[in-house]
Amino acid sequence: MTSMPGPTESLTPTRPPPAARPRINSRDIPRTYSGLYGEGNDLLPFELQRNPNTEWLTNASGWLLLSTYMSVIFMCHLIILTFFEWNLAWTVTHSIHFIITMLYIHWIKGSPNFYEQGEMNGMTLWEQLESTKDTSHAKRVLMLVPTVLCYLACHFADYQQDVVVW
Repeated sequence: MTSMPGPTESLTPTRPPPAARPRINSRDIPRTYSGLYGEGNDLLPFELQRNPNTEWLTNASGWLLLSTYMSVIFMCHLIILTFFEWNLAWTVTHSIHFIITMLYIHWIKGSPNFYEQGEMNGMTLWEQLESTKDTSHAKRVLMLVPTVLCYLACHFADYQQDVVVW
């Protein structure tokens, strides 16, 4: 005589649920300033590979981005020239550029992307660039522009310490 299954038993066999890949919060990823993110087989989780916060820096229109970036700096410099002398204007331009890029690239953490669910909350834009593949061109541009601005500020101030240091 077979017994009928009770109300809590099922007639169909159940299989175990698939093993869910744990989501890794960016705060929990060990990283150093040498660019080594994570350890073992999972150096870059999938969430960090597709980052809309850095994809616009790595797309094919990089030269358009660079020319727009330089044009904005030049236009701001022309506006600054109306208020300051020529030798001091480059120093002011460089200082304003430093403040803006320091805040947006190296200070503010996270991403404006609503759908990422907090994976990038513990990383600055520069750290996100470090963790994304094929960003060497964007990082070179982001390092070259302040270097050139610093050179222009020093050169046009005739290396006068009171003007350059300001």
